[in-house]
Amino acid sequence: MVEVRRCTRCILPDIYPSITFNEHGVCNFCLEAAEEKDTPSGKSKAELDRVIETYKGRSDKYDVIVGLSGGKDSSYVAYYLKREYGLKIVGFHYDIGYSSPYAIQNLQNLVKKLDIDLFSVRPRGSFLRRLFAHFLRERGEFCSVCNNLGYLYGASFSRRQGHLLGFSPLMVGGWSKQYEYQPGISVTSMQYFFENLTPALLEELKAQPFIEEKIISRYMAVKDPRQAGIDTSEHEKLGEYAMDFIQLPDYIEWDIKEIPRVLSEKLGWQHPPDVHESHFDCTLFPIKEYLKFKKYGLTQETIKNSRLIREGLMTREEAMERMVLEHTTEPVIFESFIHELGLSMDEVNWKAEWSR
Repeated sequence: MVEVRRCTRCILPDIYPSITFNEHGVCNFCLEAAEEKDTPSGKSKAELDRVIETYKGRSDKYDVIVGLSGGKDSSYVAYYLKREYGLKIVGFHYDIGYSSPYAIQNLQNLVKKLDIDLFSVRPRGSFLRRLFAHFLRERGEFCSVCNNLGYLYGASFSRRQGHLLGFSPLMVGGWSKQYEYQPGISVTSMQYFFENLTPALLEELKAQPFIEEKIISRYMAVKDPRQAGIDTSEHEKLGEYAMDFIQLPDYIEWDIKEIPRVLSEKLGWQHPPDVHESHFDCTLFPIKEYLKFKKYGLTQETIKNSRLIREGLMTREEAMERMVLEHTTEPVIFESFIHELGLSMDEVNWKAEWSR
């Protein structure tokens, strides 16, 4: 077996795309992080205060929409906005039918304890299965289906609520770029999703009852509408079809080691023992990470923990120990999932590159 060379500061391996090492074995990502350490992030709590003030109290119904899954990040968004600003929240839950029992219970507890309304939408299983099967055959992955469908459903929900309220409501997410974005191995672009649809699947997408067809056509003309937050040029391009959304971690400290403790103490939030604190809300997540490992030789756990090392929130030894959480072997659920989609393992495209 060939020994894997790893960064002497973090734990990124030499197989990671675009990685290089200096004479001391430190990778370019650690070196770049050290240079950027004292660079202002560009957004602040004061700016968040101004955004919230713009939307709070404009309606008797609610102040903000929060996408909720029962996972760590979205739960903390709702908790923080309620605690810090006393906002009236409507939760939007995009349900693909694979929520874990922990996520379902967390969502129920959160809605009850924070006293918020919840709207849930669940696409037809037959449509999802066709999309999943198609992307596994063509691209060797399927998570881009959920990522992009969820955004289209959320954008349509936001637009409908805007018509009812008379103004575009604020939508707040909890996607943390520094821990979630995986340069070199992430499926990130909505354009990638649209480009890989067949004409028949695109027409079926347009016919979905909870997705506005005009949103689809407008979003197809923008490289990645998911990056079209408030005050961006992409937001202006989308015009009346843009969501007024922000990502909370862009404005406040986002301590991913502390957040689970806070949620557990305040909301009775739980996650399974000895697994990721992130993404356990979907039972298909182990398949996603296994496919990533088969293609790139590592998973999100190694990338995320390398970031935590650079920020002084985890030691290199702790990160090495947590590598046992990587999904390096075929998950038990994989075979039944493939069977459910009407596929065989031979039909999965193991060679296709994912969008970068």
